Amino acid sequence: MNPKDLSLAALASTRFQFITASVDAGIVMLTMNRPEKLNACHPGVCAEIGYVLDCCEADAAARVTIITGAGDRAFSAGFDLQYADDHPEAYDDLMFGSEVVRRPDRRKPVIAAVNGVALGFGFEIALACDLIIATSKAKFGLPEVKVGLAAMAGGVSRLTREVGPKRALAMVMTGDFVSAAEGYRLGFVNQVVDGDVLVAAREWADKIANNAPLSVIASKQMVYRSLDLADITQELDPHQYPAVLEGLASEDAQEGRRAFLEKRKPLWKGR
Repeated sequence: MNPKDLSLAALASTRFQFITASVDAGIVMLTMNRPEKLNACHPGVCAEIGYVLDCCEADAAARVTIITGAGDRAFSAGFDLQYADDHPEAYDDLMFGSEVVRRPDRRKPVIAAVNGVALGFGFEIALACDLIIATSKAKFGLPEVKVGLAAMAGGVSRLTREVGPKRALAMVMTGDFVSAAEGYRLGFVNQVVDGDVLVAAREWADKIANNAPLSVIASKQMVYRSLDLADITQELDPHQYPAVLEGLASEDAQEGRRAFLEKRKPLWKGR
């Protein structure tokens, strides 16, 4: 893994230890590959995920990333407590997993394809993604209170924004799990599928990738930044969203208008 070479070509040729990654038509498929540990995460896993996300951000050809877990039991069971027991210094790093969950400036869309349990840090990874597509057998939870820990990787704040404080408190104070159907009802799951969750996630990714990439980036920035603005006046100010101004001045904006008038499919360049 060469952190200096951030491209899809480098990504496709990299041999990872804890994940797998592949690229197809601008869609990056990232799989946490520790099924014997229910895809539990430790610093090595997070570093490899971070490298993939960095490649996607740096390469204009990357449109959407899908994150899932190997096997049919778990997306990720969370922080690898056995690893931490063998490496107690892991508890000294309160920024554990920053490569994955603390990326407020990430521009490209990321979809979580939740194929089983998503617990603790695994749920926090899913919440850090822009969309969550889940199999009907998936379960979600922040059970840190059951083992004397706390969900410190953004799960509590993101869950609170998604479902409101009372519902978030019910989950984080009890440590109880909720089903995919309940997650959909609460609003943090976008779709529940009975079939292959990767097929459904790929359908979402293809829809997104067919749109103007700079427009997708700008729209995503507007959604997240508007949450932190003081009032509607600021929310409607285009200068609050640099990606919007960048997109309006792009070649793709001109191409989109021409394609519409000429009744043809646009040829997006991402610039």
